[in-house]
Amino acid sequence: MSKHIAWAMITALACCLSRCHAEEMPKMIAYSARPNAYFNERADDVAELYDGFFFTVGNWDEGVISNLGLGADSPPTTDWKDRIRENLSHLREAGVRENLLGVSFGQSAPWPSPKTLLSKAYTEKMARHFGVIGQSARELGFRGVSIDVEYPYKRYELDHEIYTYDGYTPEQLLEAAKEQGRAIMNALLNEYPDAVVFVLPGVLWSRPIERAFQLAMLEVMAKRDAPGGLHAGAERSYSLIDPIAQVAIARTADLSVPILIQDKRVLDYWQRRCTMAPGVWPLHMVETGGKDYPVRPWAEEFAELQQQLRILRAVSKRYVWSYSGQPVWYAHTSELEEKYGLARQAIDGVDEAIPGWHAILRDRTAPKDMRIRKLIQEIEAFDKGKIDGKTLCARFGTPGEWLLLGLLSNPFLDSTFTATKAIHGSLNRQDPFYGRDGVVHWQPFRNRNPLGEVHLRAAFDWFKTDDASVHLASTIHTPRKLDATLWLNGDDGVSVWIDNTLVFDHLKYPERGHGLQYRDRYLFENKIPVSIPKGESRLVVTSVNLWGGWGINLRLTDKDGFPLDGVTFSLPR
Repeated sequence: MSKHIAWAMITALACCLSRCHAEEMPKMIAYSARPNAYFNERADDVAELYDGFFFTVGNWDEGVISNLGLGADSPPTTDWKDRIRENLSHLREAGVRENLLGVSFGQSAPWPSPKTLLSKAYTEKMARHFGVIGQSARELGFRGVSIDVEYPYKRYELDHEIYTYDGYTPEQLLEAAKEQGRAIMNALLNEYPDAVVFVLPGVLWSRPIERAFQLAMLEVMAKRDAPGGLHAGAERSYSLIDPIAQVAIARTADLSVPILIQDKRVLDYWQRRCTMAPGVWPLHMVETGGKDYPVRPWAEEFAELQQQLRILRAVSKRYVWSYSGQPVWYAHTSELEEKYGLARQAIDGVDEAIPGWHAILRDRTAPKDMRIRKLIQEIEAFDKGKIDGKTLCARFGTPGEWLLLGLLSNPFLDSTFTATKAIHGSLNRQDPFYGRDGVVHWQPFRNRNPLGEVHLRAAFDWFKTDDASVHLASTIHTPRKLDATLWLNGDDGVSVWIDNTLVFDHLKYPERGHGLQYRDRYLFENKIPVSIPKGESRLVVTSVNLWGGWGINLRLTDKDGFPLDGVTFSLPR
């Protein structure tokens, strides 16, 4: 065989693989859009970039009343339905078929509260509205519905000041949230049985009331075996975090669902029909609001964004989506503005930013770095059931479960009840230690998160975790002595021991700490050279919380930041 023929065969094979990769790619949906004549006349241009849009009507209450109406007795007060019906017809004809009708829960709206959660009339009102949402989505030609539960997040916690527990219990609030989740999903699916359902911000292991509401929605879909599936629209991937985390992020819900749900029917439904759908934020550099986010040349920013989207497209099962506060589905020209009223996007460097983003959307190239491809293979092995969630976490350099001791007191307020001897002492789960609110014992904490994020408020269900500390313990296993790098971040203070060596001490949190995501993009602010002995080593982390968010980010890697071969983790004996 001649060199020319061999090269032609290799080239043809590469082209074939590239085409297969493009055909198998998840659908790309843009958040968000409003009705516009551009979609009618330029739908073919849109189809080169996106597979669908989130068309939002506002909140599920007033937004639905004004834009969708509540039937013949309460027609809509806008022409939104007429305009969107025309848009969707042209978009579908061009192949843009994954459009979602988006509704949200308002930050300052009445729900959730004791009055709204415990009211039968309010539950009936919610069901009526979501029935209209399902009916409208089906009749207008939407692929499904997006439900954004993000904004009332503070009132999803059972220790919020709004809950006085005068005449009701926490358990009654949670059961009421479940009942309302069941009511709205039954109403929606009664009208649109085949609907795809997105939930935003895509965190199922969330605060108690939000979690109860969302999981009840999932249970209803599982009972019906609803074909559209529930899709968790992850916002965690908005930032240009490290490539290893980008590979892992599309399976975070798959690992947390078995912790949250014991019903085998619901678990089976999740595995067959449901997915994590990562979101990207193409204009993060100028829209984030983070005052210290690095502003740099767009070419530099987009080089990372291109790598990110290649990774997410390689690991996402069904959907990827993008968010922007600006309409980024067109490149502004004076002609477009005159004809369709599409103004120039109000961002710095728009003439470079929008075409750069569109070029990334048109890119159908798979990730080229062989180390990233190896991690993608680990994801594929997990999907096929060849490895479990605990093993997947280890393959990404982080423990999937810990022994946890707490709640302990904040050592800077009261050092008496911090159980400092437990760091090097017994890990017997029967041994008592004296904590902030009483006796505590070492307990297993399954934190199946391959990003390396350990959400400590989740360990205590977001309940009374201010001014507290905990100890976490895991066993590191390695077949040989290793020089490694500990990637680490903490909110608030954190210290780390490997065997009897203190490798990082940052318990006293600085007055202006950076939190768990430094500069709105780095999960790991600290990178510490460490030595891991051959065999077994005890890894102990102490974390202190002053108030609010609480957790650590931890990963063991080689000098280049990639997980170490052969390193595993287990609960200490």
